[in-house]
Amino acid sequence: MRDSLSHRLAELEGAEAALVLASGMAATTCSILALLRPGDHLLASSLIRESTRTLLQQELPALGVAVSFIDPRDTRGWRRGLERTTRVLLLETPSMEDAQVVDCKPPRMLARELGIALLVDSTAASPVLFRPLDHGADVVIHDAAFLLDGAGGNAAGVVCGSEGVIEEVRAKMLMWGAVPHPAALAQLDRELDTLEVRVQRQSASTATLAAWAASQSSVQRVDAPLHHDSNVTRAGSTTLVLRLDSVARATRCLDVLIGHEPTPTSAWRGTHSTHAVRAAEASAIRLYVGLEAPELLMERLAEALS
Repeated sequence: MRDSLSHRLAELEGAEAALVLASGMAATTCSILALLRPGDHLLASSLIRESTRTLLQQELPALGVAVSFIDPRDTRGWRRGLERTTRVLLLETPSMEDAQVVDCKPPRMLARELGIALLVDSTAASPVLFRPLDHGADVVIHDAAFLLDGAGGNAAGVVCGSEGVIEEVRAKMLMWGAVPHPAALAQLDRELDTLEVRVQRQSASTATLAAWAASQSSVQRVDAPLHHDSNVTRAGSTTLVLRLDSVARATRCLDVLIGHEPTPTSAWRGTHSTHAVRAAEASAIRLYVGLEAPELLMERLAEALS
């Protein structure tokens, strides 16, 4: 099961090899540890999820790895942020926190010029919408509980890259006890059968929902991450950020939407159902769109926005 699943994931991402770990955080951590040594420097996009930021700010310095952040919307920021010891560039696209697409071209060009590694967290896209390795990335990571394993319930993370890198990641996985549970492997293998159908449906529903939300008077702005360059990804998204006209309305929206969720406190319980969480701004909410009919989602949102 383990070898066949890894081969399947590698084919989806267009990679030489792939590895499944115990969680998305394990995939991120073991990948970084495999690429860096004490004294090295990691340059990261500031548009990353909070768990990754905590790892970079609190844990890596304790291991002797220096970390700094740049705003990836400033395309020259990558070059300005370089240090003599920079060995890894890290970005997340689309950003899980604020639904922003990060342009991979500037860090890709730097990585090739300097011979350093480009690590991309593609959790919010999945290989259905975006394959970073096709566009210069060296390593791709996923929190499989978000899109790859649509049913959720079992944590798993995925790393894709060259055979050499994957062997380094495997060594870190074994050293740090990040081996996945067999049940998580079996479930992920089953869920991959429907990955393309699920993500295409979610993407279509997200587009419908975004257009509807943009017409609502209480919604000031709608952010749905789309790579507009068709050479980079298929046009699509499964994430929405609704920036509302007040904090009170955002709070009410969460109260109403969470009342429909079987697991209200988590956005990581699979994507068969839509999940709502507070966005970075107090007056904004973030939606991870599931497989419900768009009409049902609009009805819930209309109730929440009223």
